[in-house]
Amino acid sequence: MTITRVLATLVILAGVAVGSASPARAAEIMQGTYTYTQEGLPPSTWTIYPMCVPVVGDLREPLYLPVGCELHVTSSTSSQTTQELQLQNYGGDARLVSDLWTVVVPKEHGLLCPDGTTAPTVETYKFDNATLAGTHTVTHNEACGVPAAVIKQPFTLTFDQPLPIPVEPYPLPCEPGGLRMCR
Repeated sequence: MTITRVLATLVILAGVAVGSASPARAAEIMQGTYTYTQEGLPPSTWTIYPMCVPVVGDLREPLYLPVGCELHVTSSTSSQTTQELQLQNYGGDARLVSDLWTVVVPKEHGLLCPDGTTAPTVETYKFDNATLAGTHTVTHNEACGVPAAVIKQPFTLTFDQPLPIPVEPYPLPCEPGGLRMCR
């Protein structure tokens, strides 16, 4: 009888532990205007819009986790007078990969060659929405006498302001019933 009570108590405690774990809320999904700061580069403005769609389950329960979310990131500077500033104006979609938001941006004219021509690069930005810190990686093949390279630099994001029209990613408004359409 004692073993049964102990097992029943353990099952109840396990149920309470699982039931009390709160799901991630929309506030944890980044959105707004941020200042991007990286040593050696002028600051730029990142505008981040979340885009979330349900991808799991039959939607009887509201989805609160960032499964099926992407962040649309737009980087801009107040001026585009130099190539350095022009390269900081781009857009891309970040996906959650190993707990880091990752956006890959191919840049056709990302490498400035010694002779004044340009060559393509691939730039990868990985960042943590909790710490607002990340890594910017630039890769390019051998081109115009410049050897192939992989260059990594840390960067930080600083929250500036919310979006003019906030996005409410969760819960998604869905039709009532079992399987249902969500918008």
